[in-house]
Amino acid sequence: MAKITCNVVRDLLPLYVDDVLSDDSRKLVEDHISDCTECRELYLKMKNPVADNGTERGADGQKALKKIRRTIIKKQLITALITAVCVVTIACSLFYALVVHEKYIPYEDAALYVSDEAIRSNRNFYKSAGIYTPDGETLFMYMTTTMYTDFNRGGIENGRTINGLTDDALTTQIEDDNGNVTKQVCREIYYVPEEEAKQMMQVLVFQWPENNVEEEIQNLKEKSVLIWEAQ
Repeated sequence: MAKITCNVVRDLLPLYVDDVLSDDSRKLVEDHISDCTECRELYLKMKNPVADNGTERGADGQKALKKIRRTIIKKQLITALITAVCVVTIACSLFYALVVHEKYIPYEDAALYVSDEAIRSNRNFYKSAGIYTPDGETLFMYMTTTMYTDFNRGGIENGRTINGLTDDALTTQIEDDNGNVTKQVCREIYYVPEEEAKQMMQVLVFQWPENNVEEEIQNLKEKSVLIWEAQ
């Protein structure tokens, strides 16, 4: 039986698939597709179109699932990152609020008294700080605390020294405009109110105004509480 070309077989494949060819024509097509790979693949696609479409749909479905998984993983990573940032922010805020942030101690709560040539306190505090007037004769001081200091009451002894009252402890060096240095012993110590203390806390080095220094000092004395003065 003579062989037929691929073009003839492809024309006959629809009829072959529908099983309407004669026995001789069917034999010709079967002999051809048994030897011709391209025609056989075309026949299989024509015979199983649903399976091919299903395979394509399956591939598309797998791509969609992979895309969904990537989206979910991306959202999970973003959520984890945001959570980590929030945790660190909260931890830093708590550390600042509990340990670092200083709170002014009013004079009424400072429990200050003079004993054994020193100003002492019977309460817990974080630190004491102060500034001398340009002539070194007056010291303006204040005390601060933190939440951690207030919580950690153990180990803080009563009667802690705030400022010594000996000449050595109260002596400051005063330098004039010509660079000459003299020593001056402080004669009085004041406890400043909260507003002025906060202004002092906001700067690294407190500077007295160039003009009206005496007036500024007198105003601060009137607002403050005299703790000690030399006899």
